[in-house]
Amino acid sequence: MIAGIREKSVLVVGGTRGIGRAVASACARYGARVGITGRGLESAKRAAAELGAGATGYALDVRDRAAIPLVVAEFARDRKGIDAMVYSTGISPAFTSGEKHSAGDWDDVLATNLSGAFFTSQAVARIAIEKQRPCAILFIGSIAGLVGAGRLAAYSASKAALVGLAKSLAVDWARHHIRVNVLAPGWVETDMTEGTRGRPALLEAVLARTPQGRMAKPEEIAGLAAFLISDEASFATGEVYPLDGGWTSG
Repeated sequence: MIAGIREKSVLVVGGTRGIGRAVASACARYGARVGITGRGLESAKRAAAELGAGATGYALDVRDRAAIPLVVAEFARDRKGIDAMVYSTGISPAFTSGEKHSAGDWDDVLATNLSGAFFTSQAVARIAIEKQRPCAILFIGSIAGLVGAGRLAAYSASKAALVGLAKSLAVDWARHHIRVNVLAPGWVETDMTEGTRGRPALLEAVLARTPQGRMAKPEEIAGLAAFLISDEASFATGEVYPLDGGWTSG
């Protein structure tokens, strides 16, 4: 049980599926008041209803910068404040060598994975600073932002930049009691890795490179995420936490 998250107002951006869904579920199970976003309102509301515990759903396309502060403010009004935000939305449409990356793929990945993270955390921080309320922000990064990942130039660049962003914001906002960290999973069984899991040779290479010899379940990422936004982790800020089955130790 992670007691330091009970009764906290937690917004999970990208909480309708994958790691975000597992994080939202864990937070709700530990007694947090959870809100989740998805690109469609109906899917977000349906996922929130499945979570139960009074969870709420909101429509948000993080590429729409004007919409971000409105949705964050709506959640803060609904929950009478915001104590934590987990940014778990991310895409990687291109799995190809760098010279073949299209400009559209590059722009879309950076807008979703990096710019969306900045503008969402900025909106959260502005409310927390105005209310003089401590807050925790957690970016779901990737080991692709820590080590070389072939054929993932845009994705790797976005996740590496997320580390620098978190460290900078952690310094900026420490005086306001706002913590910013990155959780960097390895290979996880989500929609994003479905293509890899469907290609036996590629899957075999991934598993051979992972000391534990398997991919993680999203639920195995969620517990550490919930801990990092809880009061138990109150001295943790500006840090990066790989959770990769030993990948970066090899």
